[in-house]
Amino acid sequence: MMSSKNQQAEKIVRGGKSDTIVQKNTLSNLLNRSIKFRKSRYVDQKLELFKKKFAPVNGVSGVVHATSAYDGISKGGDNVADKVDANGFTQPSHVLFARDKLNSGWDDIHPVGSGLKDLGQLSSLNAVLQTLTYTPALANYMMNKTHSANCTVQDYCFVCAVEEHIRTALKGSPYPLQPRVFVGKLKSELGEMPHGSSNKDAFAVWNYFMEQMQSFLLSEKRSKDKLVQETTALYQIFGGYIQNRLECPSCNKVENTYNSFVDLSLDLTQCSTVERCLTKHFRQQASAFKECSSCQHAGNQSGTQSIYRSPMALALRLERFGTDADKTKTNKFVKFEESMDIKRVVTENETVNTKYHLYAAIVHTGHTINDGHYVAYVKSSNGIWYCMDNDNVKVASVKRLLEEKPYMLLYNTPPAAVERLRKPTSRTSLDKEKEKEKEEEEEEKVAIPSGTIGEDEDIEESDDGIAMPHIEDQDEEKELELVRLKQAVEQASKKDKVENTAAIVVDHNENMKTKREKLEALIEKESTQSKSAEAKGVLLSKTPNSQFQDDVSTWDEDADAKAAKRDQVLKQIKPKRKRVDTYDLDYDRGKLKKVKKKQEDKFNKPNLFQITADMEQSKKSKKHRK
Repeated sequence: MMSSKNQQAEKIVRGGKSDTIVQKNTLSNLLNRSIKFRKSRYVDQKLELFKKKFAPVNGVSGVVHATSAYDGISKGGDNVADKVDANGFTQPSHVLFARDKLNSGWDDIHPVGSGLKDLGQLSSLNAVLQTLTYTPALANYMMNKTHSANCTVQDYCFVCAVEEHIRTALKGSPYPLQPRVFVGKLKSELGEMPHGSSNKDAFAVWNYFMEQMQSFLLSEKRSKDKLVQETTALYQIFGGYIQNRLECPSCNKVENTYNSFVDLSLDLTQCSTVERCLTKHFRQQASAFKECSSCQHAGNQSGTQSIYRSPMALALRLERFGTDADKTKTNKFVKFEESMDIKRVVTENETVNTKYHLYAAIVHTGHTINDGHYVAYVKSSNGIWYCMDNDNVKVASVKRLLEEKPYMLLYNTPPAAVERLRKPTSRTSLDKEKEKEKEEEEEEKVAIPSGTIGEDEDIEESDDGIAMPHIEDQDEEKELELVRLKQAVEQASKKDKVENTAAIVVDHNENMKTKREKLEALIEKESTQSKSAEAKGVLLSKTPNSQFQDDVSTWDEDADAKAAKRDQVLKQIKPKRKRVDTYDLDYDRGKLKKVKKKQEDKFNKPNLFQITADMEQSKKSKKHRK
């Protein structure tokens, strides 16, 4: 039998009402009371500050429903449709970072970054860091602190370290930077792999940076879906998709599979240009062992491959190092241009941007991968090319860059054209403009007689007082001029470049002997072929009675004989100059200070008394001998 108190407590737990109105806070009452749990809300201060930057567009309510750059998740599929497109490509369920938030061009013009110190023969690390620093989309992302403002990693974050380095470099430091943050971890990761990757290989360092940045960007999201993982800011910049169009050998059904990539490795055999290397790479047949969804036949399927989603920044690696133990280098020259069109390797009926512009290159000097040195060529935000050789930074010409034998090339899509938006004018400014227009119309009515110009036409007087038609919108003319200028520049760029084959070109990598030979050849060529000496002789020669290179007659031609006679008479009249004597010479020279000569050799002379004593002593000695 249960007691009355226990029955009453059980009745309260089940939701019944107590018979007694007053309940004491006893131990039994507190323990037997039902507790309703509610999900706690974690307040992220950084996120709240980020939300304050936005305001509602329609102004219906004062509540701001803003999301951060990473929270591109939509519940109803507003941002990304959760379905398969016409080519069989599965869209991700949500996006971690929207691509439209990135700009492939520079947001601001930054000063040229400083060089990097070589901390233990790691020029490969310095070259990769410089190319990442001058990737416009990545630099804009890092300069805006998009990641660090939302980062929740407590200890060490690789992306935050890269962001700090890029921000420091683009601020313009007069002293070279020391990338100590990356050296230790890079040596520990890649230094213990003698047969595989090496920290002396720039491409291995590039892959290390891509893997580390991707893993730290995904550390906060914890998404197991591969498609969602490939929507980070890094993949939105460097990532793309390759379409493998495979055909079943049994039922001939064609299916499309897709693979993601952040860089492409191109073979150099039987290719003279980078575009041919890219075409050859995608001409290779794609093969995969899979089961056909139509006939359930499992086996090897082959087909073609093409780029389905082109990246914003295309990274190309030219396979110059062999697979042998020493990894000997192929010093083959492969032609590459400042701009490239990849339309022929893109999937048909795809409306993606296929034009790319070169913005960085990594060059390797040496015969093998172990005894070489890396140099980075980067295009700064001011449009000038620079050669980054560790801590040495200098301006480089495009001609010099195109003559190099690069190991890695990085291309960037041109930024989309942004329409010019006019600032909205306030009501007060509009009223002022209307008043000015009315005053001008009244002045024109007074100044111009009626009937000369139509009433509907606006007129404007020039400086000469002549009436000219008024142009209402001058911005249209400026836009037309810009369009014409762009068309003229494009036509000029399409023209074939004519090179002077007879010109003597001196390369900075040549030795001193060849440079001197070319210099002597240049001097000899100038002396034989150049007409500069003849031009100098014509310009600097003084011709009498000439004006504007023509002979001009003068009035004083007859007076030359009279002037000669006059000079002769004057010479005869003029007395001869008196010969200067010694007194005049002394007088002209001035007084001489007489200085007493010092006897400097006073103590070096022999003693006379000693000499006489020695002579007497010698005489006495001679007498004694006799």
